[in-house]
Amino acid sequence: MERIWWEKVPNALSFVSDITESLLEEKSIVLQSSAVIPWRSSMESAIKNNVKQQNSSKRFESVRDVEEPGEYILKEYCKPEKRAMYRPSKTYADFFANSDDIVLHSCYLWVRVHSRSALEAWTGFVSEYVKKRKKGKEAAVFILEWHSGNNAPAKKGIKIYSFDDYIGEYDRIVFSTLASSSIKEKTFIKNYLAELAAGVIENDMELCAECLARYDRFLADPAGLIIEILRDCVRSDGTEFTFAKTPKSMAHCIWLAQIRTIYSVIEEFRESFVKRHSAAIQAALPIQSAYGEEYTDFRDVELGILVFMVKNDKLCLNSSEYAQLKKYREARNRLSHLSTLNFDEIQQLCM
Repeated sequence: MERIWWEKVPNALSFVSDITESLLEEKSIVLQSSAVIPWRSSMESAIKNNVKQQNSSKRFESVRDVEEPGEYILKEYCKPEKRAMYRPSKTYADFFANSDDIVLHSCYLWVRVHSRSALEAWTGFVSEYVKKRKKGKEAAVFILEWHSGNNAPAKKGIKIYSFDDYIGEYDRIVFSTLASSSIKEKTFIKNYLAELAAGVIENDMELCAECLARYDRFLADPAGLIIEILRDCVRSDGTEFTFAKTPKSMAHCIWLAQIRTIYSVIEEFRESFVKRHSAAIQAALPIQSAYGEEYTDFRDVELGILVFMVKNDKLCLNSSEYAQLKKYREARNRLSHLSTLNFDEIQQLCM
């Protein structure tokens, strides 16, 4: 599933591609997101591999849980004799920027920041380092990764890439559609599954993937399967899944998915039906609905009017056709009144 996300979803590809381009231009960045990035390790690997293929002169280094960048870099990237030269009268960023004999300059430093105070410290440090490191000289490139609902501070010399700005509903639908394409179901069911998964799950693509992997149970009982996944599964990075939708919100998402896919199937049935019985319907026109609306064109006649015509001997159908007509009329009425169909009822519509 992660290959579908990072290799086939257009804006996920753009996210990786744009970051790669900045790193190759030796621009430091903040990579921010409000939620967990799906298959994060695959994203990191893709970025690193893309950069290494075009620039092998720098090596990637990983940093986690460091609150004070200056002290950390002095200890980890400077030899003892160099550390002894540092004086507090200079900032760490100034000291490193004006030192050519440290390995820091030959690194891409990927920093996973876990607090707002650490983010402020790192962005301030990187901005000053970028400003004071002389142009034309080899310089370190920083990737500051920040997961929070709050945006990272804008600092000179640092470009911000927001995962949230790249990824939207379109991308979730593309992922769900591609991930559903290989299942052994009719196209109508695949389309409904894609809309249902993208709408119910929204931003958590790894949870979406878990649901799609067990699509038969998800179609029958979305809430029940999600509860099971929350209890038994974890994300690729080992963190637990979370899901905050209320039953009311879930029901609305299911209804939206059905409106977007099933309603059109019902309308296709109506159009096909009135064309097939156009002569008999035309002969019975004009006809009024219970609400006083008058129909003069057979192509406009709704399912409820068609059922009324059968009951009043204005349209003759065999028992099978009549049962089918009532089934579609009931489905349309339920959706029109904000109710949903269960999966057995949905399957009946495509038989």
